Amino acid sequence: MQYFIITSFTRDISRLDLIGILAGHIVFAIAMTQLLDWSWLENLMSEEDKIKMLKSYTWKDLLVDGAIVAVALGIIFILISIFI
Repeated sequence: MQYFIITSFTRDISRLDLIGILAGHIVFAIAMTQLLDWSWLENLMSEEDKIKMLKSYTWKDLLVDGAIVAVALGIIFILISIFI
């Protein structure tokens, strides 16, 4: 049932609307990143802990991080393809 709601919604939205929505989200994300105070991130770990963590980071961790990013991008592209 939900699929039919999505497909009827895609008939009502144009590519220009979709581009505007995506651009608005990107602008909002950049603005919030600049407006929020991120100084608390520096205090999460001591300098020794950061160095220790970075030295223990292996190619397997990099592979897992890459897979997470690939899945997230895949979901985003599937959602975009539904609307285009």
